[in-house]
Amino acid sequence: MQISVKNQKKKYMILQVKKWMIFIFLIFVCYLLETSGSYRKPLLLIPLALCIASHTGEVQAMSVGAVCGLLLDIACGKLIGCNGILLVICCTGVSLLYRYLLKQKLLNMLFLTVICVVIQSFMDYIFYYAIWDYEGSDKILEKYILPSGIMTVLSAFVFYFLIKKIAERCGSHRIQKLEKMNLSTDSD
Repeated sequence: MQISVKNQKKKYMILQVKKWMIFIFLIFVCYLLETSGSYRKPLLLIPLALCIASHTGEVQAMSVGAVCGLLLDIACGKLIGCNGILLVICCTGVSLLYRYLLKQKLLNMLFLTVICVVIQSFMDYIFYYAIWDYEGSDKILEKYILPSGIMTVLSAFVFYFLIKKIAERCGSHRIQKLEKMNLSTDSD
């Protein structure tokens, strides 16, 4: 029985490495998409980071938020750390909310994505345009920030189902089975 538990743990660890390799690849692809094209595009790293955070622990969520936030700052040409701090807070909060309060449902993820995107868009508009009283800053809000925010929220649909499928296949629920098996072998 002990060998079986060790094999199960080994399979679980391999699946976790595969899962994180896929997550890193997705983060890299989203970063590449954000650094190309025009200014009217979704900020794909925000819903991706939130979806990953909903399936991980707090420390992993915080790390994903920091990496995605810094990459978002670089891709958008913003001051390094603004989006990093925001996504660390949002991803950690999402992870805690899903652990203690929320169920894995699309509506919950969309609601949390809307909150994060509204905060990010508001901060972007206030600190980069409105505070300096640029002429036509309302046009920037209408033509770039709002469409980008809407596209970002809509992209959460794709990431939600993709990350959910990856997490199910790579066994976020399997650790509970392993712990039960380990407890049953310890009591024997």
